Amino acid sequence: MPLQQPPTHPSLEGISIWALIVTLVVGVFAFIPSAAVPFSTTKTFLLAAGALITFAVYILARLSRGNIILPPLVLVGALWLPVIAYTLSAAFSGVPFTNTFWGTAFEPDTLGFMFIAAGLGTLAALVLRRPEHYRLFLRVGAFVFGFVTLLEVCAVVVGQFASNLIPPTFSILGSFDDLAFFLGLGVVSVLITLRFLELQTRIRRGLLVSGAASLFLLALANSMVVWVLIALVALGLFVEAVMRRRPKAVDADFDGAVTTGDISLEMDEGSHSLILPITALAVSLFFLIGGTLGGALASAFHMNVLNVRPSWQSTLSVAHRSYATAPIFGTGPDTFGIEWLKYRDASLNSTVFWNTDFSTGIGFIPTSFVTTGIVGAIAWILFLGLLVILGLRMLILRAPEDAFIRYAAILSFVGSLYLFAIAIFDVPNAIILTFAFVFAGFFISTTRFAVRGQQWGVVFSRSPRLGFVIVFSLTILLLVSVIAAYALVERSIAMTQLANAGAAFSAGNLDVADQAAQDSISFAPNAAAYQIEAGVAAARLGSIAASSTMPAAVAQQTFQATLSAGINAALTATQLAPLDYQNWLVLGNLYAQAVPLGYNSAKTAYEKAQALDPTDPQIPYILAQLDIANKDTVAAESDLKAAIALKQDYTPAIFLLSQLEVKDGNVKDALATALAAAYFTPNDPNILFQVGILRAAENDYADAVTALSGAVTANPQFANARYFLAAVYAKQGDLKDALTQMQAIAALSTDNATAVATQLTALEAGKDPFPVNFFSLSIAPPVKP
Repeated sequence: MPLQQPPTHPSLEGISIWALIVTLVVGVFAFIPSAAVPFSTTKTFLLAAGALITFAVYILARLSRGNIILPPLVLVGALWLPVIAYTLSAAFSGVPFTNTFWGTAFEPDTLGFMFIAAGLGTLAALVLRRPEHYRLFLRVGAFVFGFVTLLEVCAVVVGQFASNLIPPTFSILGSFDDLAFFLGLGVVSVLITLRFLELQTRIRRGLLVSGAASLFLLALANSMVVWVLIALVALGLFVEAVMRRRPKAVDADFDGAVTTGDISLEMDEGSHSLILPITALAVSLFFLIGGTLGGALASAFHMNVLNVRPSWQSTLSVAHRSYATAPIFGTGPDTFGIEWLKYRDASLNSTVFWNTDFSTGIGFIPTSFVTTGIVGAIAWILFLGLLVILGLRMLILRAPEDAFIRYAAILSFVGSLYLFAIAIFDVPNAIILTFAFVFAGFFISTTRFAVRGQQWGVVFSRSPRLGFVIVFSLTILLLVSVIAAYALVERSIAMTQLANAGAAFSAGNLDVADQAAQDSISFAPNAAAYQIEAGVAAARLGSIAASSTMPAAVAQQTFQATLSAGINAALTATQLAPLDYQNWLVLGNLYAQAVPLGYNSAKTAYEKAQALDPTDPQIPYILAQLDIANKDTVAAESDLKAAIALKQDYTPAIFLLSQLEVKDGNVKDALATALAAAYFTPNDPNILFQVGILRAAENDYADAVTALSGAVTANPQFANARYFLAAVYAKQGDLKDALTQMQAIAALSTDNATAVATQLTALEAGKDPFPVNFFSLSIAPPVKP
């Protein structure tokens, strides 16, 4: 028997509803144009804060009213299945719990975010309980959709004329793809609303304009998955509308029907029109079939947006190999990037994305399959399966009798399926994923109005014993929410300071970066902050080594203190995040500052990084540089060949190998290696310079002139290239061009003019100032590069 509700408490009841709505609205519009405040992290923090506030107000409302009212509990429990899977994975995967809960910056694939999303979805099911609540939620949603659409259209228009002020690809939601996901939800909602609701003409026109503007923006984004989902919804609505057109016998007094024989079909007007779904279907198919048309339209509006993710094949390959080592609970939340580096295909090194560290797979839910293992896969399948099966059963067999509630149930059900489909086939950000859970919670709330549906509750104010247990439990939950709020604020400040440290470090402001990193650590120790501290130490070591004004004793003491502090910071980073290869690289870089004493420690750190990222050609290249510093050219050549084997066009390794071969007197092999590097980067002045010198050493002066002239053209300030070019001209007997190059060198700086004064005088006198065996002696030019 349905619970008889006591009189409402308008204050707390209303506040809880508005707290939920404001949380979602703020999550959409929150935007601080500063690199010091991370965009996605800010939105996630506000969602978490809003969830805690809503939860606290909801508890106070229940305590004040003395009851708890719940919708059917099966889907509410299903909503928490992914959270349970993430909890088990965090507990048993072996990854530090702090990393699995918070991630680096509140990433979606973390236990903490899943708590936020499931919590907001549950609150939507609990707080939105009456038709008037649904109306308020949908009315605010319509205004938000319309305003976002207007704002983004203005951004596109203004961006065509003032891209420095606002880029045309600006998105208040995050990325332009996230905007497309949101607008697709809006278009779907408009189609359902106009199909099932009778609206005032003004409201109807407003929705039509917003829908049309959204389709224009979707054409610019040209997201295939959004077009497919809109097409499926439009097709479903079209079929539903056709099936509901009722045949009637001909009535002579009825002149508003199209007759065929003695059967007529009612004209389907107003909300039952076929025009809107068939139009949306046609537009979707137009861009799906003519896929290049969307790209051409985006180019015309200067809006080329690149969305790069691993393919299905790559994602499944990583999952297969990860399951071999961690099948049950997965590798741990927020660890896909680690698994990607370990198992990615080396053939990707031949693409432009060879040095891209992907943190997710093809979609959010497939990524979760990797990080939470079989437990996570089962949880997602059960949750989505229950949502689809119970939802369809409710809408087909037990649909609410009230037309508006039936419309709200259809909209929330289709909207949640749309968003979870996005999560399967793409990687939406935190706000889009939160909407998926909230729409699922909204639908769960409407199931209480299904035919033979019930809502359940307990009036604990009438039962002292039960009341004590429930009041005590709710009070504990309220206190937990306060503690969680404190931890959330603390972590948010730490991440903001971390962002400040990263921005300052990138700008070369080492003192500010160091202080911000220390502030971040003081609020919440994290590996990224320690990594920045280690990087600051490495940069300071370089400055100390290059200083010519610091007394030797002071320099040595400062160097040792800085090196020690940097190593301690890097070691702490490796302890907090031992699976992050970049922490080991930073540690190796610091040990490398003290070669030969630090050689073994540096090599060990680099090899650990290489074990975590075995297909990265940069790591064996760094090992080769370490070996060269340790005067072990044989090991260096081996490392360089390993780097080139991983990436055949890795020109830094090719160029360095060529230099080592020159040192060994192997000019022919050095020339072949340098030519290979020049093939991949034909306009690199350093490589052209190397080719020119080696050509000249082989007495191939004509090709030497070509290579050295190319180096000078690529970099007119390249004094060394001009110097050797002058020498080649002199050996060819072209003293005039040799003189021209020497004069150009002298004009670059007074130091260079002094350095080449002798050669310049000789050339002006018509003499060759270079020895006969100049190139075979490998004489370094006396000018500054």
